[in-house]
Amino acid sequence: MSIRSVFFWAHLTAGVVAGLVILMMSATGVLLTYERQMIASAEAELVGPNAGARLSIDEMAAIAAGESDRAQLRIAAAEDQPVRVFVGRTKHLMHPGTGALILNAETGTEAFMDTVTRIHRWFAMTGDDRATGRAITGAANLLFIFLALSGTYLWLPPVMRWSASKTRLLFRRTYATGHARDYNWHHVFSVWMLLPILVMATTATVFNYRWANELLYAAYGEEPPQRRRGGSGSPEVTSAPTTNTGISLQARFERVAAAYPGWQTVTLPANAHLAAPTSFDVDMGNGAQAHKRFETTVQPDGRVTDHNRPFDARTPGGKARITVRFLHTGEVLGWLGQTLAGLGSLAGIFLVWTGLALSYRRLIRPLFTRKNEKAEAGSEAS
Repeated sequence: MSIRSVFFWAHLTAGVVAGLVILMMSATGVLLTYERQMIASAEAELVGPNAGARLSIDEMAAIAAGESDRAQLRIAAAEDQPVRVFVGRTKHLMHPGTGALILNAETGTEAFMDTVTRIHRWFAMTGDDRATGRAITGAANLLFIFLALSGTYLWLPPVMRWSASKTRLLFRRTYATGHARDYNWHHVFSVWMLLPILVMATTATVFNYRWANELLYAAYGEEPPQRRRGGSGSPEVTSAPTTNTGISLQARFERVAAAYPGWQTVTLPANAHLAAPTSFDVDMGNGAQAHKRFETTVQPDGRVTDHNRPFDARTPGGKARITVRFLHTGEVLGWLGQTLAGLGSLAGIFLVWTGLALSYRRLIRPLFTRKNEKAEAGSEAS
């Protein structure tokens, strides 16, 4: 048996074994392509349009602080977006014009996306079964990597000629049979979407397996950090000064906005005290681009200080890990990366469909043909 035959049968077997799981992950991946944008749009519709003037940051902060002294405000640059109020991991939405709060806000879109995410990761299993679901999707993902690599070898025509290559590079206008169509589609989708598929599959391995995560850090000579447990992640709030002598939160917010043109969101504590410095978190990206996040401080007199980028404080391994996290979804590259990830997931659907169809014609259909031939031969003999 030739090397090509060994790869072919290994490729076919892996595809049949993992095909349906890969199909599920690809289909859910398509649905999650523009998750952030869809949730933001749904939240804007939930709160409703802002026809009047926006409340000042001081007024918004007072309303949020009335709910919790640990509340944080996240102001979006987009005029149609509500103000997000976070208390730990709990999210409320505030109308920027009226100050009306929607407590524990979760749109139908967000709930749907959460369900799709859990299906994508572990079949939406719960409890101890979640580990089983993750093991299945993790194994299928490894087989997907093998399918991509072995498929690259099998894609190459035995003889490199344009006449042979073009049927594997370009869609044909017409197809004589379903087999010809599936063969052509399988090769075209696999070659054009090879890079997005490999990126998504290899980055997912880091989430699924400890050894892959450790290997990523080891590449930079580091040990993976221990997971921190407990705590909401919200910054500690200092006690209130006895006097309020500084400029308003609105004025401080405007100083930050001027210092970071192009900002997308600004986060600040709701119970900030005017006589003390106020810390702001500025996101210049889409929420998934750690290298575009900054921390800055506005002093009571209005001076903007401490222009820090938390990403710079991470170790090289830590930078790689957080980049891998959002490279999987393409978000680290913005909407273009999300689109490529979505197209890669869509290609995965077609690859599974055409691959299983081709396998059926090669492995299953001949069994029915031989059975029918034997039946016909028996009837003729009788």
